[in-house]
Amino acid sequence: MSKSSPATLAGASPVSRSVDYMAIGAHPDDIELGCGGTLLRLASLGKRGVLVDMTDASMGTRGTPEIRAKEARAAAKVLGAERVNLGLPDGRLADGWDAQKRLIDQIRLWRPKVILTHHRHEEHPDHETTARIVKQAMYKAGLAKLDVAGTPHRPGRLFSFIGMEAHEPSFCVDISPFWDAKIKAVLCYKSQFHNPAAGKFKGKTDLASPAFLEFLSVRNRFWGTRIRRRYAEAFVTGELPEVHDITALGGERFA
Repeated sequence: MSKSSPATLAGASPVSRSVDYMAIGAHPDDIELGCGGTLLRLASLGKRGVLVDMTDASMGTRGTPEIRAKEARAAAKVLGAERVNLGLPDGRLADGWDAQKRLIDQIRLWRPKVILTHHRHEEHPDHETTARIVKQAMYKAGLAKLDVAGTPHRPGRLFSFIGMEAHEPSFCVDISPFWDAKIKAVLCYKSQFHNPAAGKFKGKTDLASPAFLEFLSVRNRFWGTRIRRRYAEAFVTGELPEVHDITALGGERFA
């Protein structure tokens, strides 16, 4: 994959521009793990979006960038979204103008209403760096005098999905009806996670352990208990989301 320009991975076309959301992950599979269920719920509501992977996944212990790209295309189909890879170097991701501009170009092209990305405090340095790049690019994309092609556009809200760390969420999204589909999207990455075909990929990682998928289930079950649902994904936002109808909240417990 060329590192000089972004590569579209899932059939982007001019008529598909202007979307409801943009989900941004440091590596292919981060979006699926962090907010895949939420994106499936949005798709069920008729919302359209684009997935943006920042890096080429070249530092992954298992598989290759070419394999990850193929897996990412399959996962995007499950999530019902377009997908773009910015081709930045995995493991050496830096918050500089090059990375910011690549993302600004995508924000101005797709014009999302909201952005979903990593929390600013995570174990993986690329995740934290992605959060910083997103904040910079999201603001600068709206500057009319910025010397970048495209019409200025600044998404209305930034939502940070909570990964494996113990951050207190601003809200949770019920993903119970979409749990199986979320796992289907995650397991599109046959080179990364435990599955019947994983044995052909060399290298031991935490993700490839059967215990990781169990951990993922427990994690999403935990967030589910916070809203009395079976499974949920958690998000942090600097601006509290407004509620127009408080009677729509709650309802049947553990539905």
